[in-house]
Amino acid sequence: METGKINLSIDSDIRQVQHVGEAVRVLCSHLELAGAKPSSVELAVVEAINNSIEHAYRSESGNSVDVAFEYDADCLNIKIKDYGVPMPTSIAGQLSQEVIMPNGSVDMDGLPESGWGVQLLKSVCDEVSYQRIQSCNTLSLSFKLASVTA
Repeated sequence: METGKINLSIDSDIRQVQHVGEAVRVLCSHLELAGAKPSSVELAVVEAINNSIEHAYRSESGNSVDVAFEYDADCLNIKIKDYGVPMPTSIAGQLSQEVIMPNGSVDMDGLPESGWGVQLLKSVCDEVSYQRIQSCNTLSLSFKLASVTA
């Protein structure tokens, strides 16, 4: 399998997110994902970008959200970068904890509508991590690729 890198940059306008979603769909159609479905990869990337726009940039357009895709024979790595407000420590700390999703016996109408992004990312990605270096927030998402035998 060949390796590749793709870099995209969009304005922090929620209307631009669909373009990255389309790119994820096309890229995943050319890769053999091991466990995740292409729609799950798209959902994770779109959720991460939406969070950058909504939380880091406080829904203000005119800022950059950069998305870098890198893949090889084993893994698809996606980095979402923004230069806004850092992720709160309480949220970032959840990335290393066990996935906690509601089970079927929970009254779904009683659940909050927001606050599920981290759990969603952890449930669909093989690895999720966050770091802030200087003024740059980087959320890294990794998806294992199926090994192809010749």
